[in-house]
Formats: sequence, structure tokens, C-alpha cells
Amino acid sequence: MDKIREKIASIRAEADAANAKADELEAKVKTLEQEHTQNEREIVSLTNKNRQLEEELEAAQEKITEFKGTEAEDADHKKDSESAQRKVSMLEQELEEADVSLRDMTKNFREADIKAEQLEKKVDQLTLKLSEEEKKSEELEAKNKDLAAQLEEINKQLDDM
Repeated sequence: MDKIREKIASIRAEADAANAKADELEAKVKTLEQEHTQNEREIVSLTNKNRQLEEELEAAQEKITEFKGTEAEDADHKKDSESAQRKVSMLEQELEEADVSLRDMTKNFREADIKAEQLEKKVDQLTLKLSEEEKKSEELEAKNKDLAAQLEEINKQLDDM
């Protein structure tokens, strides 16, 4: 009788532990989903910045082309051309940095997505295990009631003797 109670207590403890683990994993999934959303926003932001930098680069290159055509005519154009060239170089560097950052964010996004999927699978597995443990617990409680009824019946028979 005590063994059955201990077994039931053990199963309940396992069920409680599984519930706690499921809650913890659901919290982790939520956190990863928030990170996932943040990463998507950053990717969109970097993509827009990248597009803007490319447009600025094209504009600067057009200015360089214009300045090269009139360079011989005016010394001021030469200064503007050099300034535009520096700006182009700076924009190219920013573009390269933005591309690297975009690649890194994409990689992080993919890793976070994979991790979220893995955690969702783990939550599903724990939920299934929890339902199985609850079913076992219910079966053991039913057996316990049957055994208690049988014990009571035996005790009544012994008292009647």
C-alpha cells in the first residue's frame, strides 16, 4: 500500500517536474521568438540602410563622373571630385560593413530560428510525456482505489470472523 502511495507521489513529482520544464521551455521559446522578431527588424533596417548607401554610392559615382569631365576647366571641381571620391570610399566602406553586418544578422536569425524549432520540438515531446505520465497517474489512482476497496472488504471479512 505504501509502495503504491510512494509510486503515485513519485509519478506526481515527475509530472510536476515535467510541467515546470515545459513552462521553462515555453518561456525560452517566447524569448527566442522575440529575439527572432528583433533580428527580422534589424535585417529590414540594415537592408534599407544598405539600399540607401547604394543609392548614395551611385549618386556619388555620378558626381565623380561629372567632375572628371570638367576637372580640367576648374580647380574647384578638382576639390569637389576629391571630396566626392573620399565620400565614395567612405560609403563603400560603410556598404561593406553593412553587408557584413547583414550577413551576420542573417546567420544569427537562422540560428535563432533553428534553436526555436528545436525548443518547440522539445516542448512538444515534454507535453506528450506529461500527458502519458498523467494517464499513468490516473491509472495508478484507479488501481489504488480498487486496492483500497479490496483491503477494506478484507478488513470487514476479518472483523466479521
